[in-house]
Parts: sequence; structure tokens; C-alpha cells
Amino acid sequence: MIGFANPDDAVHLVDDTLLFMLWMYDLPTWLLGLIIVTFFVVVSLLGLFFFHRRLHKSQSANVIDNGTVGWFFSGLTLLYGLLLGLLTVATWGSFTDASGIASQESATLSVLYRDLTGYSEPQQTELKDKLRAYTRFIIEKSWPAQRRGLIDGGESVKLEGLQNQLFETEPQTVGQQIVHTEAIRAFNSLVELRRQRIEALRGSVPNVLWSVVLIGAVATIIFSYCFSVVEFRLHALLTGILAGMIGLLVFLIIILDHPFWGEVSVSADAYERVFNHVMK
Repeated sequence: MIGFANPDDAVHLVDDTLLFMLWMYDLPTWLLGLIIVTFFVVVSLLGLFFFHRRLHKSQSANVIDNGTVGWFFSGLTLLYGLLLGLLTVATWGSFTDASGIASQESATLSVLYRDLTGYSEPQQTELKDKLRAYTRFIIEKSWPAQRRGLIDGGESVKLEGLQNQLFETEPQTVGQQIVHTEAIRAFNSLVELRRQRIEALRGSVPNVLWSVVLIGAVATIIFSYCFSVVEFRLHALLTGILAGMIGLLVFLIIILDHPFWGEVSVSADAYERVFNHVMK
């Protein structure tokens, strides 16, 4: 038998350590992007304001060689840009994998439903009803919960009910035995894909990587202060553009980090198509 969560489990957080991040995924995507980019730009310009005044009031500005500073700055931004680029590609790969898992799970639901057609009555109707109820629960309950970073324990209850009904069915003929074997195989695939979906829901960029990203952002922005630019507005423009680009990339990583959270997430369209076009 395949084990599931306790039937008494209610909706619960995927990971308590990620609680502080949930508020971001409750916001509209455009607003979250605006907040993150604005934060990076404002903080960097405030730092530049205090640093620029002190730099040009002292003699340090006269001894700074912008060519030398630029050479080191190029190396720093190259390394940091590679980090952000690789991390963006990795999170996009995780997002694509999660979309593929959902597509495969919905296809397996369709295969299992068609396999159940080979059962005799009343087992066929009972099994199909349970599979329809499970699919409807995913669409109406599990998916909205997933978009808020939650797991609904009722999903496992529905699937366990289907499992019990399926495993208690006794084939009477050789043909029914073949159908039953295929149905069990499809059911086991469904359980495995559900486990992968839950793992994708729990997954995220490790905290140590986030620490490196944020420390790298601070180091890159502070390094941009070291250029000797007499006109503050020009220096602020250049630093603001740099900080804005870093903020955009961080925003993109945050959005893709959790494929089932928030507005930009894997949708339940594949399940709805199976429910509407196959199960009806």
C-alpha cells in the first residue's frame, strides 16, 4: 500500500522558514517588481548621496584613477553577472520542470480514467466518480492553496480513497486482470507525479545562495561609488541604472523560485482540460 498524509491534516504551510516570503507572492506581480526595483534604487542612491559628498570634500577624489577603478569594477560585475545569470537559468529550469510535472500528472489522470472504462459495473462508476472528485479537488482546492504556498491535506484523503477502492477490486477474467494491472501502473505513476509536484512546491533557492546574491549586490553598488564623477546627477543616474538592473534580476529570480506560488505560476489548465474533455 502507498502511504499518504494523515487524513486529519488541515491546510498547512509548506515550510515555516519560508513564511516571511509569502507576503511577496500575495502581491500583484507588477507591484512586487516595482517594490523590489525601487528598494534597490532608493537605497543605492541614498548611499551614494552621503558617499559622494564626503569623497569630493576630501582629497581622495583627486587621486582616484577611474581607469583602474573601472578595470576592477568590470571584473566584479562580470563575476556577479555570471552568478545572477546562472541562478536565473536554474530557477527557470525548475519552473519548466514543475510545468512538465503538472502536464504529466494531468495526462496520467486521463490515462487512468480511460483504463477504468475496462472495469465492470458498479466498480467502474465508483472508481470514475472518485477519480473525478480527486481531479476536481486539485483544480478547486489544491491549486489555489499552492498559489499561496500551502498544501491541502484533503488531497491525500481523496487519493487514498481512490487507492482503497482500486486495490479492493478483484478482476474476474483475464481481460479484467490486464486492465487492472494497467490501472495500478497508471495509479502508481500518478502517486509519483503528485510527490514530485509537492517536492517542487517545497523547493527553493537555498538561503546561502540568497546571502551571496545580496552580499554581491551590496558590494557591486558600493564599488560604483568609488568612481570620481564631479556631477552628482550623472553619478546618480549611472548608479541608479545599475541598481535597477540588479533589482530586476533579483525580482525575476524571486518570481521563478517557487513555480506554484503567486500570479506567475504553473496553472491548472491541463487538469481542467482533462476534467472537462475526458472525464465528462
